[in-house]
Amino acid sequence: MKAKKSWDHKWYTDEFLRQLKAAARIEMDGDLPVTVKYAPDAGSELAIDPRLLGGPLGRNAKRMALLPDFLLDRLKMRTDAKSIEAFRENSNKAASAVCVQDGVDLEDRTVPTADGENIPIRIYRSKHCQPDGPCLYFMHGGGFIGGSIGPYDEVWKVFVEKFRMTVISAGYRLMPEHPYPTPHEDCYRGLEWIAGHADILGIDPTRIFVTGDSAGGNLAQYCSTRAKGIGLVRGQILLYPTLNPFCVEDQYYRLDGRNFTYDPRQKRLSQCVVRQVQMMVQNFDAIFGLDEPDPWCNPYTFDAAGNPPTFLSVGALDFLKNDTIAWAHKLRDAGVQVKVVVYNGMGHGYLSAMGVFPQAEDVVDEIGEFILSTL
Repeated sequence: MKAKKSWDHKWYTDEFLRQLKAAARIEMDGDLPVTVKYAPDAGSELAIDPRLLGGPLGRNAKRMALLPDFLLDRLKMRTDAKSIEAFRENSNKAASAVCVQDGVDLEDRTVPTADGENIPIRIYRSKHCQPDGPCLYFMHGGGFIGGSIGPYDEVWKVFVEKFRMTVISAGYRLMPEHPYPTPHEDCYRGLEWIAGHADILGIDPTRIFVTGDSAGGNLAQYCSTRAKGIGLVRGQILLYPTLNPFCVEDQYYRLDGRNFTYDPRQKRLSQCVVRQVQMMVQNFDAIFGLDEPDPWCNPYTFDAAGNPPTFLSVGALDFLKNDTIAWAHKLRDAGVQVKVVVYNGMGHGYLSAMGVFPQAEDVVDEIGEFILSTL
């Protein structure tokens, strides 16, 4: 497996990040307030972030935009063994830049699963982490069939340095070799293990926050859903989460494109950015091996009541914006504390590009501030 690419310095200045933050405004999606941000060098509020155009999503979108509509509509993600292997290799190429030179310690351990296997976890902490403080428990993305701990190392080093909280990341087993609900069970077992070893980890078991990006957002929501009423989860952070993989439509979730607004000069290119994640979502029923959704894999179609305070973030050009905004509405309707941040011009999977996409560092700041606001 090839190592991820890394640069020795950030691609943007602290001043640039401050400008991104300063551009934030509140937009209303019905009765749901949404914080919207965009990169100051994008050219317009709706234009594609120039850093995205130089990455895999942008390069693929440029190629797709050249195809006639009848071919574009037929594109699907393959899930044969060879295609999954290639997908996994690409999942571990997420680019980041060095932001933290030292001061954050990484420790690798394993957690026993319910069926006697062991899954890896990685613990991020520093000498400045407050004793018996909060803990952030992370589940990586990768469409349930790919992804790993490593590409997010710089993200959580930055988080630990800024907010002095322990982070634990889970390397759950992947489908299809380990069929559903194995990844979900692995992640919940990790949550139980963290709570049961709080004294060793130096954390407060009543202040565990679960988080995940993409498929990991689904897994984090599963942990919260399963832990309802028993106090294991203090809050949840769902980043461009997969919450309605069966694409069940209702008053909030529609597949007609109404959630997407494009810069007119980049409409086709923007649509091709969105289309890439849509192709994966269209295969989720086959990946799960289910004929119909259940409350664990498709939480969107089930009861939102009883969830902990929730932070959600997504790119405006991410197909999973459908899931994110619709779930935020349902949580708000159920009386759950919710904050939503949308990054205009951004597509899917920006978290692991720490130091390359300023949105990655900004969302880390948002996560830390959200946690502090709920303590």
